[in-house]
Amino acid sequence: MENRPSSEEKIMAVIAHLSALAFGMGMGIPAVFWAEQRKKSRYVAFQALQAYGYQSLGYTLWMLAYLAIVVVMLIFLLVAAAFSGSTPNPDAPDALLMVWMFTFLAAAFGLIGVYLLVPVIGAIACALGKDFKYPLLGSRLAKYLGYDFANPEQKIDAIHEEQFAAAMGHFTVIIFFWGLFAPLALWLTGSKESLFLRIQSAQTVIYQAVGSLIYLAVSVLATVMFIPLYAGVLLADSGLAGDGITTFTMILFLIGMCLFGLITLFAPLYHILGQWAGLRSLQGHDYRYPLIGRLAEKWFAAAKPSSTQ
Repeated sequence: MENRPSSEEKIMAVIAHLSALAFGMGMGIPAVFWAEQRKKSRYVAFQALQAYGYQSLGYTLWMLAYLAIVVVMLIFLLVAAAFSGSTPNPDAPDALLMVWMFTFLAAAFGLIGVYLLVPVIGAIACALGKDFKYPLLGSRLAKYLGYDFANPEQKIDAIHEEQFAAAMGHFTVIIFFWGLFAPLALWLTGSKESLFLRIQSAQTVIYQAVGSLIYLAVSVLATVMFIPLYAGVLLADSGLAGDGITTFTMILFLIGMCLFGLITLFAPLYHILGQWAGLRSLQGHDYRYPLIGRLAEKWFAAAKPSSTQ
C-alpha cells in the first residue's frame, strides 16, 4: 500500500531531509526528488517538497534571526560599555565583553543546532516509514496540497505543488550562488510538463546567476582599488618608498569605497525582489522579473502550455 513506503521511498525521503546538513548546498537534492517522484510516489514527493521548503524558508528565517541576534547583542554591548565607565572595577569592561561573546556564540550555535536537528529527526522518522511533518510547515503544506498519508487515493493538487516549488526557488536567493542550483534542478527536471514552472525556474536561475556574477565582479574590482593605497603605505613604512598616500591611490581608494557602497545599497534590494517573487508565486501569480522575466517568456513562447496553465 502507498501509505507503507517501500525501502527505496524511505531512502529517498531520508536523503531529502539530510540534505539540509549541507547548509544550502544540497537543496537541489529534494528539488530533483520531488520533480522525479511527483507522478510516482506521493510519499517521496511530499517529504522532498517539504524538505525543500524547510531549507529554503528555514535558511531565510535562520539568517534573519541571526541578524536580529547580532543587532540585539551590539545594542547590549554599547549599553554595557556606556555604563561600565562609571564602575570602579577596571575589569568590568572585559567581563562584559566575555559575557557578550559567550551569549552571542551560544545563541548563534543554538540556532544552528535547532535548525539541523529537525531534519535529522525527519530522516529518522522516514527511515521508520513514518509520515513526518516539519513543525509549522508540514501540516500547512499538507493542507495546501491536499495530501493525506492515510488516504492513498487522494490526489495532490498539482497546481499548488508547482506554485510552492517555484516559490521556494525564488526564496533561495538568500543563499549566495548555491541558491540557484535548486531552481536549476527544477528547470532541468521538473518543468517538462509545466510552462509555469519552466518560466519561473528559468528566470530565477538567470536572476540569481546575474546577481551573483555582478556581486563577485564589483567586489573583486573594489578590492583591487584598495591595493595601491595599502601597498604604498606598507612600502612607505618600510622605507622603500616616499609618500604612501598619493592623489592617484586616494582616488582609487574612493572608487573602491563607492563600489562597496553600491553593494551595500543594492544587495538588500536584490534579496527583497527575490523574496517578493517567491511570495507572488506562492499566491498563484505568474510573476516576471524586470527584463529577465520577459526574456524567459519569449524563450519559451513556442513551448506547449502545461495542464496547469
